[in-house]
This record gives sequence, structure tokens and C-alpha cells, in this order.
Amino acid sequence: MLTFTQSLIEDLSDEQVYMRISTTNPPQWILGHLAAEADKALTTLGERQILPDDWHSAYLQGSSPDAVQMRHTKHELWQANEIIYAVLRTAALVLPTERLQEPSHSDFLREHLPTRADWLGHILTTHVAMHAGQIQYWRRLQGLERGFER
Repeated sequence: MLTFTQSLIEDLSDEQVYMRISTTNPPQWILGHLAAEADKALTTLGERQILPDDWHSAYLQGSSPDAVQMRHTKHELWQANEIIYAVLRTAALVLPTERLQEPSHSDFLREHLPTRADWLGHILTTHVAMHAGQIQYWRRLQGLERGFER
């Protein structure tokens, strides 16, 4: 999913990733959000946080694209995702079975994703897919080809 998400932004300029259309989240916020949520996932697995705290306050669940004060290039946003997801995948692979069977730490998602394994699977797959869909919608509103049309 990350490779597909990257294909959706590779032709965008730094200025375009910050463009907000109507109530859609701009690609910049989506990329920051994916990186921050994956970084938070690392800490729940006992790994060290990679991103500075201001990324977490700007991009974690419940944040608003309108409130983001920092500005990063598309490359910086994407590089953060590549690094954090690589570390997260490695950490997930060595997580003991008993830790995977623990209850999800997410109050928001626990009803649907009751175990840490369920939640981690979501962060690594469907969470990225959902936000890739948002970028596709944003592209469509911009009149750009969607990723699967190229």
C-alpha cells in the first residue's frame, strides 16, 4: 500500500501537496498523519519514537489540517513514512505471540480491532489504504489521473 500511495504523490509538486479542496484533507496532512500514526504504533510496541513531538500534535488522530503550522517538502514527508514503516514492519515481525494477543491499546478502534495483532494489521494495511483512497479522491477533484489509471 505504501508503494501505491507513493505512486499517487510522485507527480505532485511541494505546493500541490498543501492544496486543500473543499473539506478534503490535503496530501500533506495525509502523509504526515500516516507517519505520525505509524510512529505512535512503534511506541506502543516499546520501540523509540522517531518523529519529533510536534509531528504527533500536528498529525495524530483528532488533529486538523487547518492547525498544522510546520511545513515539510513532499520528499521529507514521504521519507518519514518510508523510514517509520520499515522500522514498524521489523518490530512487528519479532513481536512475541503473547504481545500480539494483548488487548488493543486503541480505545477508538478496540471494538472492531480487539487485539494488538488486529490493530497492528490495520495500521500496516487498511489504514494506509483508506488514506490512499483519500489522496485518489483529492486527485480526482484536481482533475488529475487516479493512481490506477496511469
